[in-house]
Amino acid sequence: MRAIVATVAFAASTKAQDMNIGCLLGHCGLEFAAAVPDPKFIANSICESGCTKVYDEDTTPEKLHYQNCTTTCAVSHESEAGDKFLACAMDHNCVSFPPIPGNCPYKKEHVQPDSSLASLSGEWWQHRGKNELWDCYPCQHIHSMFQSNDADFCAKTIFPETGPVQAPCWSYSYSYDLYHTDGTTAYFGQTWQLPGNVEAGNPIDIYYNYMGSWHNETWYIFEATDNYVLLGDCSYMMDWVDVGSIVWVRPGHVLSDDENARIKSVYADKLGWEYDDFCYDTHESDECHTAPSFGERIQKPRRAHKTPPGTRRPVLTLEEITTLKGMLSETLV
Repeated sequence: MRAIVATVAFAASTKAQDMNIGCLLGHCGLEFAAAVPDPKFIANSICESGCTKVYDEDTTPEKLHYQNCTTTCAVSHESEAGDKFLACAMDHNCVSFPPIPGNCPYKKEHVQPDSSLASLSGEWWQHRGKNELWDCYPCQHIHSMFQSNDADFCAKTIFPETGPVQAPCWSYSYSYDLYHTDGTTAYFGQTWQLPGNVEAGNPIDIYYNYMGSWHNETWYIFEATDNYVLLGDCSYMMDWVDVGSIVWVRPGHVLSDDENARIKSVYADKLGWEYDDFCYDTHESDECHTAPSFGERIQKPRRAHKTPPGTRRPVLTLEEITTLKGMLSETLV
Protein backbone atom coordinates (compact mmCIF):
# COMPACT_ATOMS: atom_id res chain seq x y z
CA MET A 1 0.00 0.00 0.00
CA ARG A 2 1.28 3.49 -0.75
CA ALA A 3 -0.20 6.74 0.55
CA ILE A 4 -0.87 9.86 -1.43
CA VAL A 5 0.27 12.85 0.55
CA ALA A 6 -0.25 15.65 -1.94
CA THR A 7 -3.19 17.95 -1.25
CA VAL A 8 -5.26 18.90 -4.29
CA ALA A 9 -7.88 21.64 -3.94
CA PHE A 10 -10.85 21.78 -6.31
CA ALA A 11 -13.34 24.64 -6.45
CA ALA A 12 -16.97 23.89 -7.25
CA SER A 13 -17.26 27.63 -7.86
CA THR A 14 -14.66 30.35 -7.74
CA LYS A 15 -16.82 32.26 -5.28
CA ALA A 16 -18.99 29.75 -3.51
CA GLN A 17 -16.79 26.93 -2.28
CA ASP A 18 -13.31 25.43 -1.95
CA MET A 19 -13.24 21.65 -1.65
CA ASN A 20 -9.97 20.13 -0.42
CA ILE A 21 -9.80 16.70 -2.06
CA GLY A 22 -6.62 15.75 -0.22
CA CYS A 23 -8.29 16.50 3.09
CA LEU A 24 -11.26 14.34 2.16
CA LEU A 25 -8.99 11.52 1.08
CA GLY A 26 -6.99 11.66 4.29
CA HIS A 27 -9.88 11.96 6.73
CA CYS A 28 -13.09 10.81 5.06
CA GLY A 29 -12.11 8.06 2.61
CA LEU A 30 -14.19 5.38 4.31
CA GLU A 31 -17.24 7.65 4.55
CA PHE A 32 -16.86 8.59 0.88
CA ALA A 33 -16.49 4.94 -0.16
CA ALA A 34 -19.74 4.14 1.68
CA ALA A 35 -21.61 7.11 0.19
CA VAL A 36 -20.60 7.05 -3.47
CA PRO A 37 -22.46 3.82 -4.45
CA ASP A 38 -25.73 5.35 -3.21
CA PRO A 39 -27.70 6.85 -6.14
CA LYS A 40 -29.18 9.42 -3.76
CA PHE A 41 -25.69 10.71 -2.92
CA ILE A 42 -24.88 11.18 -6.61
CA ALA A 43 -28.25 12.82 -7.28
CA ASN A 44 -27.76 15.17 -4.35
CA SER A 45 -24.26 16.10 -5.54
CA ILE A 46 -25.61 16.95 -8.99
CA CYS A 47 -28.48 18.93 -7.46
CA GLU A 48 -26.34 20.88 -5.01
CA SER A 49 -23.66 21.59 -7.63
CA GLY A 50 -26.33 23.60 -9.37
CA CYS A 51 -26.77 25.64 -6.20
CA THR A 52 -23.27 27.12 -6.46
CA LYS A 53 -24.45 29.42 -9.25
CA VAL A 54 -27.35 30.47 -7.04
CA TYR A 55 -24.84 31.22 -4.24
CA ASP A 56 -22.74 33.43 -6.51
CA GLU A 57 -25.76 35.39 -7.76
CA ASP A 58 -27.68 35.56 -4.45
CA THR A 59 -27.69 39.13 -3.12
CA THR A 60 -29.90 38.50 -0.09
CA PRO A 61 -28.09 39.32 3.19
CA GLU A 62 -28.25 35.72 4.44
CA LYS A 63 -27.95 33.95 1.08
CA LEU A 64 -31.50 32.69 1.56
CA HIS A 65 -31.95 31.63 -2.07
CA TYR A 66 -28.82 29.50 -1.81
CA GLN A 67 -29.89 28.00 1.52
CA ASN A 68 -33.29 27.16 0.04
CA CYS A 69 -31.60 25.48 -2.93
CA THR A 70 -29.29 23.28 -0.84
CA THR A 71 -32.01 22.38 1.65
CA THR A 72 -34.41 21.41 -1.14
CA CYS A 73 -31.72 19.21 -2.70
CA ALA A 74 -30.88 17.59 0.63
CA VAL A 75 -34.51 16.81 1.46
CA SER A 76 -35.11 15.39 -2.01
CA HIS A 77 -32.01 13.16 -2.07
CA GLU A 78 -30.95 12.64 1.55
CA SER A 79 -29.08 9.45 2.46
CA GLU A 80 -27.62 8.28 5.76
CA ALA A 81 -24.24 7.57 4.15
CA GLY A 82 -24.21 11.02 2.54
CA ASP A 83 -24.96 12.67 5.89
CA LYS A 84 -22.06 10.82 7.52
CA PHE A 85 -19.71 11.93 4.73
CA LEU A 86 -20.96 15.51 5.13
CA ALA A 87 -20.38 15.42 8.88
CA CYS A 88 -16.83 14.10 8.38
CA ALA A 89 -15.99 16.77 5.80
CA MET A 90 -17.20 19.52 8.11
CA ASP A 91 -15.53 18.04 11.20
CA HIS A 92 -12.16 18.09 9.46
CA ASN A 93 -12.58 21.49 7.71
CA CYS A 94 -12.31 19.94 4.25
CA VAL A 95 -14.61 22.56 2.75
CA SER A 96 -14.55 26.33 3.09
CA PHE A 97 -16.59 29.33 1.97
CA PRO A 98 -15.89 33.06 1.98
CA PRO A 99 -17.13 34.93 5.05
CA ILE A 100 -20.38 36.85 4.77
CA PRO A 101 -20.88 39.77 7.17
CA GLY A 102 -23.76 39.43 9.61
CA ASN A 103 -24.67 39.87 13.24
CA CYS A 104 -27.32 38.90 15.74
CA PRO A 105 -29.49 41.93 16.62
CA TYR A 106 -30.79 40.47 19.90
CA LYS A 107 -29.53 41.32 23.38
CA LYS A 108 -30.20 40.00 26.85
CA GLU A 109 -32.30 43.05 27.63
CA HIS A 110 -34.74 41.97 24.91
CA VAL A 111 -35.58 38.83 26.94
CA GLN A 112 -38.65 38.86 29.20
CA PRO A 113 -37.15 38.63 32.73
CA ASP A 114 -39.29 35.72 33.96
CA SER A 115 -39.22 33.73 30.69
CA SER A 116 -37.40 30.42 30.17
CA LEU A 117 -37.74 27.19 28.20
CA ALA A 118 -40.58 26.37 30.58
CA SER A 119 -42.51 29.12 28.77
CA LEU A 120 -42.68 26.75 25.75
CA SER A 121 -44.00 23.76 27.70
CA GLY A 122 -46.67 21.75 25.95
CA GLU A 123 -47.82 22.03 22.34
CA TRP A 124 -47.56 25.03 19.97
CA TRP A 125 -48.11 25.94 16.33
CA GLN A 126 -46.27 28.68 14.48
CA HIS A 127 -48.61 31.47 13.45
CA ARG A 128 -46.24 34.00 11.85
CA GLY A 129 -42.51 34.26 11.13
CA LYS A 130 -39.78 36.83 10.43
CA ASN A 131 -37.14 34.99 8.36
CA GLU A 132 -38.36 34.71 4.77
CA LEU A 133 -37.00 31.17 4.43
CA TRP A 134 -36.65 29.31 7.71
CA ASP A 135 -39.63 30.92 9.45
CA CYS A 136 -41.92 30.57 6.45
CA TYR A 137 -41.85 26.82 5.89
CA PRO A 138 -45.39 25.50 6.38
CA CYS A 139 -46.77 23.54 9.33
CA GLN A 140 -44.13 24.41 11.95
CA HIS A 141 -45.27 22.58 15.04
CA ILE A 142 -43.91 21.96 18.53
CA HIS A 143 -45.50 18.56 19.22
CA SER A 144 -44.33 18.46 22.82
CA MET A 145 -41.99 20.24 25.20
CA PHE A 146 -41.54 18.71 28.63
CA GLN A 147 -38.88 18.27 31.26
CA SER A 148 -37.18 14.87 31.35
CA ASN A 149 -35.25 13.33 34.23
CA ASP A 150 -33.84 10.57 32.02
CA ALA A 151 -30.06 11.08 32.24
CA ASP A 152 -29.34 8.80 29.28
CA PHE A 153 -31.80 10.66 27.08
CA CYS A 154 -30.45 14.08 28.07
CA ALA A 155 -26.85 13.01 27.42
CA LYS A 156 -27.59 12.26 23.74
CA THR A 157 -26.53 15.86 23.02
CA ILE A 158 -23.04 16.94 24.03
CA PHE A 159 -22.31 20.64 24.30
CA PRO A 160 -18.80 21.60 23.09
CA GLU A 161 -17.89 23.59 26.20
CA THR A 162 -19.71 21.74 28.99
CA GLY A 163 -20.16 18.15 27.78
CA PRO A 164 -23.36 16.06 27.83
CA VAL A 165 -26.62 17.80 28.62
CA GLN A 166 -27.46 17.04 32.23
CA ALA A 167 -30.79 15.85 33.62
CA PRO A 168 -33.27 17.32 34.03
CA CYS A 169 -33.36 18.57 30.46
CA TRP A 170 -36.11 19.63 28.10
CA SER A 171 -37.38 17.16 25.51
CA TYR A 172 -38.29 19.24 22.46
CA SER A 173 -40.09 17.51 19.56
CA TYR A 174 -40.92 19.60 16.53
CA SER A 175 -41.67 19.24 12.83
CA TYR A 176 -42.40 21.20 9.69
CA ASP A 177 -42.85 20.52 5.98
CA LEU A 178 -39.88 20.98 3.64
CA TYR A 179 -39.92 21.25 -0.13
CA HIS A 180 -38.82 18.68 -2.71
CA THR A 181 -37.30 19.75 -6.01
CA ASP A 182 -40.61 18.92 -7.73
CA GLY A 183 -42.52 21.38 -5.55
CA THR A 184 -44.14 18.81 -3.27
CA THR A 185 -43.51 18.90 0.47
CA ALA A 186 -42.22 16.30 2.92
CA TYR A 187 -42.59 15.91 6.66
CA PHE A 188 -39.41 16.56 8.65
CA GLY A 189 -39.22 16.18 12.42
CA GLN A 190 -36.64 15.89 15.17
CA THR A 191 -36.40 15.50 18.93
CA TRP A 192 -33.74 17.56 20.71
CA GLN A 193 -32.37 17.61 24.24
CA LEU A 194 -32.31 21.23 25.47
CA PRO A 195 -30.51 22.40 28.62
CA GLY A 196 -32.55 22.54 31.81
CA ASN A 197 -30.20 24.76 33.80
CA VAL A 198 -30.59 28.12 32.04
CA GLU A 199 -31.84 30.74 34.48
CA ALA A 200 -34.98 32.70 33.63
CA GLY A 201 -34.44 35.93 31.77
CA ASN A 202 -31.35 34.75 29.88
CA PRO A 203 -30.67 33.86 26.23
CA ILE A 204 -30.67 30.08 25.68
CA ASP A 205 -27.86 28.32 23.76
CA ILE A 206 -28.76 25.07 21.99
CA TYR A 207 -26.90 22.64 19.71
CA TYR A 208 -28.26 20.14 17.19
CA ASN A 209 -27.56 18.06 14.08
CA TYR A 210 -29.46 18.96 10.91
CA MET A 211 -29.13 16.62 7.90
CA GLY A 212 -25.57 15.75 8.81
CA SER A 213 -24.27 19.24 9.58
CA TRP A 214 -23.90 20.72 13.06
CA HIS A 215 -25.46 23.97 14.14
CA ASN A 216 -25.72 26.09 17.23
CA GLU A 217 -28.42 28.64 17.97
CA THR A 218 -29.26 31.15 20.65
CA TRP A 219 -32.92 31.69 21.54
CA TYR A 220 -34.38 34.89 23.00
CA ILE A 221 -37.91 34.90 24.41
CA PHE A 222 -39.24 38.44 23.97
CA GLU A 223 -42.64 37.81 25.50
CA ALA A 224 -44.40 34.74 26.89
CA THR A 225 -48.09 34.45 27.76
CA ASP A 226 -50.47 31.54 28.19
CA ASN A 227 -51.66 31.96 24.60
CA TYR A 228 -48.55 32.97 22.62
CA VAL A 229 -44.75 33.16 22.84
CA LEU A 230 -42.55 35.52 20.81
CA LEU A 231 -39.23 33.78 20.16
CA GLY A 232 -36.19 35.26 18.46
CA ASP A 233 -33.32 33.07 17.31
CA CYS A 234 -29.86 33.51 15.83
CA SER A 235 -28.56 30.41 14.05
CA TYR A 236 -24.80 30.21 13.49
CA MET A 237 -24.40 28.02 10.42
CA MET A 238 -21.26 29.70 9.07
CA ASP A 239 -19.53 32.85 10.13
CA TRP A 240 -22.75 34.55 9.11
CA VAL A 241 -25.90 34.55 11.18
CA ASP A 242 -29.43 33.56 10.20
CA VAL A 243 -31.83 35.77 12.13
CA GLY A 244 -35.41 34.69 12.74
CA SER A 245 -38.38 35.20 14.99
CA ILE A 246 -41.47 33.06 15.47
CA VAL A 247 -44.90 33.77 16.91
CA TRP A 248 -45.96 30.52 18.59
CA VAL A 249 -49.63 30.07 19.53
CA ARG A 250 -51.49 27.38 21.46
CA PRO A 251 -53.48 24.87 19.39
CA GLY A 252 -56.90 26.24 18.60
CA HIS A 253 -56.13 29.75 19.84
CA VAL A 254 -56.96 32.68 17.57
CA LEU A 255 -55.07 35.86 18.48
CA SER A 256 -57.39 38.70 19.45
CA ASP A 257 -57.09 42.23 18.14
CA ASP A 258 -55.59 43.28 21.47
CA GLU A 259 -53.03 40.45 21.35
CA ASN A 260 -52.02 41.30 17.79
CA ALA A 261 -51.66 44.96 18.74
CA ARG A 262 -49.49 43.98 21.70
CA ILE A 263 -47.29 41.72 19.54
CA LYS A 264 -46.89 44.48 16.98
CA SER A 265 -45.78 46.93 19.67
CA VAL A 266 -43.25 44.48 21.14
CA TYR A 267 -41.51 44.04 17.79
CA ALA A 268 -41.64 47.76 17.03
CA ASP A 269 -40.41 48.90 20.46
CA LYS A 270 -37.71 46.29 21.01
CA LEU A 271 -36.37 45.82 17.49
CA GLY A 272 -37.86 48.46 15.21
CA TRP A 273 -39.54 45.77 13.09
CA GLU A 274 -42.86 45.97 11.29
CA TYR A 275 -44.96 42.98 12.37
CA ASP A 276 -47.14 43.33 9.27
CA ASP A 277 -44.13 42.17 7.19
CA PHE A 278 -44.05 38.72 8.89
CA CYS A 279 -45.30 35.77 6.84
CA TYR A 280 -48.35 33.75 7.88
CA ASP A 281 -47.80 30.05 8.45
CA THR A 282 -50.08 27.17 7.49
CA HIS A 283 -51.03 25.35 10.68
CA GLU A 284 -53.66 23.01 12.09
CA SER A 285 -54.58 22.21 8.50
CA ASP A 286 -55.17 19.12 6.38
CA GLU A 287 -52.39 20.51 4.18
CA CYS A 288 -49.85 19.61 6.89
CA HIS A 289 -48.18 16.22 6.72
CA THR A 290 -48.64 13.91 9.69
CA ALA A 291 -45.74 12.18 11.41
CA PRO A 292 -44.87 8.78 9.87
CA SER A 293 -46.12 5.98 12.10
CA PHE A 294 -42.72 4.28 11.88
CA GLY A 295 -41.01 7.50 12.93
CA GLU A 296 -38.15 7.27 10.44
CA ARG A 297 -37.75 11.05 10.20
CA ILE A 298 -37.75 11.68 13.93
CA GLN A 299 -34.03 11.90 14.47
CA LYS A 300 -32.04 12.39 17.65
CA PRO A 301 -28.99 14.64 17.59
CA ARG A 302 -25.61 13.12 18.20
CA ARG A 303 -22.49 14.86 19.50
CA ALA A 304 -22.71 18.57 18.81
CA HIS A 305 -20.09 21.25 18.32
CA LYS A 306 -19.88 24.77 17.04
CA THR A 307 -19.60 24.89 13.27
CA PRO A 308 -16.10 26.16 12.37
CA PRO A 309 -16.05 29.55 10.59
CA GLY A 310 -16.41 29.32 6.84
CA THR A 311 -17.94 25.83 6.67
CA ARG A 312 -21.08 24.88 4.76
CA ARG A 313 -22.54 21.83 3.07
CA PRO A 314 -19.71 20.26 1.00
CA VAL A 315 -20.78 19.87 -2.61
CA LEU A 316 -18.81 17.51 -4.84
CA THR A 317 -19.17 17.84 -8.60
CA LEU A 318 -19.23 14.67 -10.71
CA GLU A 319 -15.65 15.48 -11.81
CA GLU A 320 -14.55 15.71 -8.19
CA ILE A 321 -16.31 12.45 -7.31
CA THR A 322 -14.50 10.72 -10.18
CA THR A 323 -11.17 12.24 -9.13
CA LEU A 324 -11.64 11.25 -5.50
CA LYS A 325 -12.66 7.69 -6.48
CA GLY A 326 -9.48 7.39 -8.55
CA MET A 327 -7.25 8.74 -5.80
CA LEU A 328 -8.90 6.50 -3.23
CA SER A 329 -8.31 3.48 -5.48
CA GLU A 330 -4.61 4.36 -5.82
CA THR A 331 -4.15 4.23 -2.04
CA LEU A 332 -5.19 0.59 -2.13
CA VAL A 333 -2.56 -0.35 -4.73
